[in-house]
Amino acid sequence: MNKQQMLLDYIKQDLLKGRVSTLSPDDDLLDSGILNSLGILQLVSFIEERMELQVPDEDVVYENFNSVSALASYLDGLAN
Repeated sequence: MNKQQMLLDYIKQDLLKGRVSTLSPDDDLLDSGILNSLGILQLVSFIEERMELQVPDEDVVYENFNSVSALASYLDGLAN
């Protein structure tokens, strides 16, 4: 499973608890209220535990977390 699909699944199942049936990779997670500050912390924890990538505090910014596609691109850059 690729990073983007893992992130989509986690957000839909664990953070949204099924409240949103459709979520696309380009949906704005922050402006739409899908992610709040607690959700971001949970998402970072998920990334660090499941994907074994370290997300520095200074990288937790709007540009990296505004959509699943942006986050997956950021994580691809971390992995390299």
